[in-house]
Amino acid sequence: MDAHEDTPRIQILSVSDTGRRRRWTDAEKIRIVEESRRDGVTLAEVARRHEISRSMLYDWRYRHKLGLLGAPAAFIRLVPMDGGPRPDVVPPLPEPQPPAMTIDLGDRYRITIPAGFDMETAARLLNGLVVGR
Repeated sequence: MDAHEDTPRIQILSVSDTGRRRRWTDAEKIRIVEESRRDGVTLAEVARRHEISRSMLYDWRYRHKLGLLGAPAAFIRLVPMDGGPRPDVVPPLPEPQPPAMTIDLGDRYRITIPAGFDMETAARLLNGLVVGR
């Protein structure tokens, strides 16, 4: 026997399918969502019939309920509120807090040292501190 007969053969397969990704129009999505909400029809049945995943159909239903189906995902959503501040009145920004260093010493003690405090004095205070348990 020749040595090359014992080696496994490699077969190269070419891929002719470009993938399963499809584009659905907004009208098609809404029609499929409405079909999934009919009486006596299961969500899995509708998903199988249209060859989509159940999770995609759940997402379409959720977005349809919020009125977002077909719209790009919104970064911010404005909701009008009654009795709130008027849009032309901008509340003032809170006063900035001065920088400080906070040190937690177990469950019972926390020390906050402001930025302008003398660090040598802070070190002496911390070295002299005895924490009892």
